Amino acid sequence: MADVNDFDLHAAWLRRAQMDLKAFLEALAVRLEQGLPGHVEVRRKRDGILAKTRRVRGITIRTDNGHYVLDATTTDMQLSRLHEVRGVVVRTELLSLPEWLAGLQEELKRLSGTAQGASDVLHNFLVS
Repeated sequence: MADVNDFDLHAAWLRRAQMDLKAFLEALAVRLEQGLPGHVEVRRKRDGILAKTRRVRGITIRTDNGHYVLDATTTDMQLSRLHEVRGVVVRTELLSLPEWLAGLQEELKRLSGTAQGASDVLHNFLVS
C-alpha cells in the first residue's frame, strides 16, 4: 500500500513541477524580451486551434559568441549553447538548466561590461 501512496505523491510532484516550469518559461521569456530587445527571439504557439492562450515553445538569445537556445516543444526541455564562427555553427553543447542559466548570466555580464566600456569612451570623447 505504501508503494501506491508513494507513486501518487511522486506523480503529484511531477505535475506541479511541469506547471511551475510553464510559469517559469513565460516569466523568463517576458523578462528577456524586455531586457534584451533585438537579442531575443521567443517562439510561442497556441494551445489549440481555438485557444486564446499561447505558450512559450522556445527562446533564443543571440550573443557575440553564439546563441543560447531553449527548446520547449516536447515534454522535455532541451537547452543548448551554439558556438558560431562567421555565421556557421561549429559546436553545439547540451546543457542542464543551471548550466544554461549560469552561462547566459556570464555572457550577459560580459556584454554589459563591453557596453559600459563603450559608453564611457563615448562620454569621455564628447566631454573632452
